[in-house]
Amino acid sequence: MVSVFAMVLSIIGGICAIWALVYERRQTKLAERDIQDRRKQETDVGNWAQRFEKISNQLMRINPRLQVQEPDTKGVTWVYTTIFPDPKFRVDVQVYIMHLSESGTFFVRRKPQAYELRSPRMRETIEKAEALLLKFRQEHPRAANHLGEAG
Repeated sequence: MVSVFAMVLSIIGGICAIWALVYERRQTKLAERDIQDRRKQETDVGNWAQRFEKISNQLMRINPRLQVQEPDTKGVTWVYTTIFPDPKFRVDVQVYIMHLSESGTFFVRRKPQAYELRSPRMRETIEKAEALLLKFRQEHPRAANHLGEAG
């Protein structure tokens, strides 16, 4: 009777050891996957931070009231409103990329947190601003000099 009891206990112990090994491997895989996901997010946020910085550096070189006289054109080109003709999108730019000073005469740099750079709305704003800046550079190459280097 004692030997049967000892055998049952050793079988139960063996099953528990196997279950513990399987559980430990699952936990290790979950931890490895979590580390990979975090690294991917950090890389992704880093890429968006670079794109954000590129746009903000260009916009810091102008002000909301900057006017330039382009050769062979009558009148002046309002740089900021020409780059971003949609007033609603200009509000997005001022919320997500650059703040407007209280006097409305210059831009104030934003320093977004990582969670903000993961925001779909901010990413859409960055992508659209990049496209509009590129379009402005192509359509107004002389006025685009005020933005500095594109890259």
